[in-house]
Amino acid sequence: MARSERKNKASPDRFRAWKRYAGAVFVLACFVGGATYLASGCSGWDPRSPFERNSPVVDQALADLDAGRFQSAEEALETYLGTGACSDGGIGLPDTVRQKYNGSFDLGLVLFSVAEKFGRRFGEEELADGGPGEEELMANRSLEVDCALIVVRAIAEDSKVPIDLRARAHYLAGNLEFLRRKYEEAVKHYNDALALIPGMPEDSGADGIGRDAAWNRAIALRRIEDQKDAGQDAPEDSPPDAPEDSPDGNDDASDGSEGNDGSNGDDGGDAGDDGGQDAGDDGGDDGGQPDAGQDAGGEDSGAPEPQPPERAKPEAPQGQDERILDQFEEAPTYQEQEAKARAANRTRRVMEDK
Repeated sequence: MARSERKNKASPDRFRAWKRYAGAVFVLACFVGGATYLASGCSGWDPRSPFERNSPVVDQALADLDAGRFQSAEEALETYLGTGACSDGGIGLPDTVRQKYNGSFDLGLVLFSVAEKFGRRFGEEELADGGPGEEELMANRSLEVDCALIVVRAIAEDSKVPIDLRARAHYLAGNLEFLRRKYEEAVKHYNDALALIPGMPEDSGADGIGRDAAWNRAIALRRIEDQKDAGQDAPEDSPPDAPEDSPDGNDDASDGSEGNDGSNGDDGGDAGDDGGQDAGDDGGDDGGQPDAGQDAGGEDSGAPEPQPPERAKPEAPQGQDERILDQFEEAPTYQEQEAKARAANRTRRVMEDK
């Protein structure tokens, strides 16, 4: 029998066997794929596109991010997304930024870490000494923040992006603005995050990003109040000038001391039994005595004498402010905490980027 005849004769049998084999493989693949999907949720693996896997570039960038090699991670993700490098002119915003939103979020995290290197760390930005190099540091920081916001806001405002990632993108945008002390803008982004995922109690089992956004929002609001009341710090730091500026400073103190020493601010006008403690807060116009004013010297000539030691009293609100700041600094950095939480789900999430 000729070779061609043997081939033609065997073809039907082989074809039927191949069909049975292919069908079995298909059923097995569907079963395994379905089990994998149910076990891992949205794993990013699509049986219709079985050859799509994690990008090695993203994997390496994530490894660099975890290892603190931010510059290398930034360059890798900028190449992967096609954004070009972050520069004075900003950063590119091609369609791939929205299409590969997980990689875009990672780039936002990397740029946050790069920006944090210029000056104080996140949560410590108010402790900057204002030295000659501070302006340059803030300019470099703001450049990185601007680039990060272009990318992060693009995915935060895209309705096609999963809602949990959109909330995290708004949260990250808030942290970026917080980092450069634009607290009003930070509050807006935290509000956007909370609109998507509200801050629920930890025992509710809800997504924790809402709680993180609510916490940072509260701190940002406090910083806004601190900025409004910044004028009162000068009289406190220079006691000789305190009597002249104390009336305005007292008004500011009542605003800036909400929740800490509000009773002193409210009682400054009619201090009653508080004596020289409130008088120290109110400055020299009252002669160091509550409700007495100019009559204090005539009725009790010895009363004004303890006034100088009691000028140290305004340190009490400052100490309370410092304790609040200490609590904020001692708390885990929510940006780092979020990054660590994402690391556990990173394999699942990154597989969605093709």
